[in-house]
Amino acid sequence: MTTRCILVRAAAVLAMACAAAGLHAQTAPGAQAAWPARPVRVLVPAGAGSGPDALCRQVTQRLGDQLGQPFTPDNRPGASGHVGAEMAARAAADGYTLVCGASSTFVTTPHLMTKLAYDPNKDLVPVAMLARAHLLLIASPGVPADDLPSLIAWIKSNPGKVSYASPGIGSNAHLAMEVFKAKAGLDMVHVPYNTLPALTDLSSGGVQLMIEPSASAIPFIRDGRVKLIAVASPTPLPEFPKARLTTDTVPGFEVIGWGGLFAPAATPRPRSTRRCGSPRCAMPSRRWASCPTTWARMHRVASFGPNTSAGAR
Repeated sequence: MTTRCILVRAAAVLAMACAAAGLHAQTAPGAQAAWPARPVRVLVPAGAGSGPDALCRQVTQRLGDQLGQPFTPDNRPGASGHVGAEMAARAAADGYTLVCGASSTFVTTPHLMTKLAYDPNKDLVPVAMLARAHLLLIASPGVPADDLPSLIAWIKSNPGKVSYASPGIGSNAHLAMEVFKAKAGLDMVHVPYNTLPALTDLSSGGVQLMIEPSASAIPFIRDGRVKLIAVASPTPLPEFPKARLTTDTVPGFEVIGWGGLFAPAATPRPRSTRRCGSPRCAMPSRRWASCPTTWARMHRVASFGPNTSAGAR
């Protein structure tokens, strides 16, 4: 399935999930106003042009088309995504502030940061998983390697001189590269970019490597601004079927990530069926986010391969 097909399907699923998730403003006991009755702000806890931003912008555009109100992305990067996520957790629980982000913000980094001003498990509820992302190991055009074996050989011949970028400390990209270093026996320097466009710096040679979601990396690969070295996810990338998997060279090195939509925890539940788009799209009143297994499911999906210890996550 192509990235475009995944995004189209994700938008349709999200439109239905939002309707089923209870994003309705209650106007009187036993009554609910139609949602959305006004524009919805969607916080994106990542910089413009990043993987989460690319996914969220395409999905929110289609959501607006489906539901008749603008879904406006609002980029709030910083602290490995927790600036935007905390803003969502503190927002009014009326369905008009949501947060769309990557698995690392909600699953990984809370275990690495000793002090957070909010609890992702208590202050936010998951509405829908938008997509499972292919994560790609990409390189600057000047890197003298076109595949993973030659890349590893080059890094080993230049210990401590090769740098890799990430969106921030504790992000999926950061931890994945640390797993790569450990499994392949490499010495590289981490450069956390936080709010800056790491892909642009990679294409100009400011850093040599990074792991990036396919949604944001593919345009750079197609234009020749970066090299695709390998696919770090468990399955091949449909757009580049000849690209090898990282596990072919480094057993156990794979990364699974997802993008999801969340709402403040107190967002009200629905009491009626909502139809979305066509008579065949009737939505049940049970909200997906109320299911106690939802968080557990998202935690299981966000992982760094079968041989990675829980402590690395």
